[in-house]
Amino acid sequence: MPEITTYTEALRAIWDRSGYDKGFISNPFAGDDAARLGLVRTQTLLTHLGHHPLPYAIVHVAGSKGKGSTCTMIAAILRAAEVRTGIYMSPQLHSFRERFDINGELISEGDFVALTKLFIGAAEEIEAENPSLGEITAFEISTAMALGWFAQQRVDVAVIEVGLGGTLDATNIVDPAISVITTLDYEHTAILGETLAEIASNKAGIIKQDRPVVTASQPSEAMTVIRARADEMNASLQIAGVSWQVTGDDRCFCFRDDSDELHDLSLAMVGNHQIDNAGLAIAAVQQLPGLEITESAIRAGLAVASLPARFEETADTQGRHIIIDGAHTPKSAAALAQAIASRYPGKQPTLVIGMLADKNPQAVLAPLLEISERVIVVQPPSPRAMPVTELAAAVEAMGREVEICARVEDGLAAADGELIVVTGSFTTAAEARIVLGLATIVDPPVS
Repeated sequence: MPEITTYTEALRAIWDRSGYDKGFISNPFAGDDAARLGLVRTQTLLTHLGHHPLPYAIVHVAGSKGKGSTCTMIAAILRAAEVRTGIYMSPQLHSFRERFDINGELISEGDFVALTKLFIGAAEEIEAENPSLGEITAFEISTAMALGWFAQQRVDVAVIEVGLGGTLDATNIVDPAISVITTLDYEHTAILGETLAEIASNKAGIIKQDRPVVTASQPSEAMTVIRARADEMNASLQIAGVSWQVTGDDRCFCFRDDSDELHDLSLAMVGNHQIDNAGLAIAAVQQLPGLEITESAIRAGLAVASLPARFEETADTQGRHIIIDGAHTPKSAAALAQAIASRYPGKQPTLVIGMLADKNPQAVLAPLLEISERVIVVQPPSPRAMPVTELAAAVEAMGREVEICARVEDGLAAADGELIVVTGSFTTAAEARIVLGLATIVDPPVS
């Protein structure tokens, strides 16, 4: 086993393992048999350390858009109801410890080192005893660590975000109290499939036997797949717009279902699309067995639930107003553009954008170029980054002039005007937060 006595050594021990989390773009699910071994490895690791079954309720969340926001709202409502709540989301913005959050507190570096040493040691024992299972990957390790940490810290509920897809994701070893499917969109098509039906089939894999599921409103081809899976699993299905309705905007909205009508709700998160995520969160917490979630807890949770790099607003020392958002799909880019137009009518921002190589740049750019006066393209610090020249060519192909800056920091320095928007990926957003001094915890580089 590698020496693990410091936080950096713990990070290196995890990142030295294989897997999509390391930055590989190749399909981690190549061959169903190989992929299912990942589920076996994750479960074996937890069982080896005595964490089976898990002693807490789980809300399992899959989807293409709004996963992070919905998870955060669910956790905030539960915490407002004084329910001890863990939340596991990935990837992190700045620190691996963000994946180990209990009631808003991250695991300490010391506890993370001890936890990593325990799980890496167990992983090596399993790999030696069962070489046919293959190497336990970085994401499988982190998932098992979080699930084990939540058990050790005696949470009542854990909100678990799927990493990629659903069916074959390492998180899908859990037996959830409820499954949640957020808005579906075209994403990771080389891995999840070229059609919405294929993507929906993968996401719907988190629906389990006799466990309720709530879903956002979906295109018909996706909804057909979700309904079929729910029927197959005898899972009660609630659908946004059918089982409940939300009306209004992010400043003031109403939630209504067959038994409740909540008026004048407000959100800390910005964007009218967030009321759909809020509706999903409310529907989910109301389905959790053994818990009575009051209206006051719902109101209090939604009023404080926030995430960095989701329409995050700040002003720098030059007096520039800057919005940082991790939008990286056509739908999230359209939602960002709508929120900017709503909050800042008549203003055309300077756009600083950097994307990852597996995205369709023109589809993401289209709604953002409509509202932007000036476009600066940058290359985020990631092995998966889209080359800045490729992104610039996409902007030019859409008939717009473009400026090229090698780094996010350079793009921010070059930007001017009253309003600046930094977006295109969470990697870009994270780097902007570091440059602007917004990141309070940043992991050391791991070579």
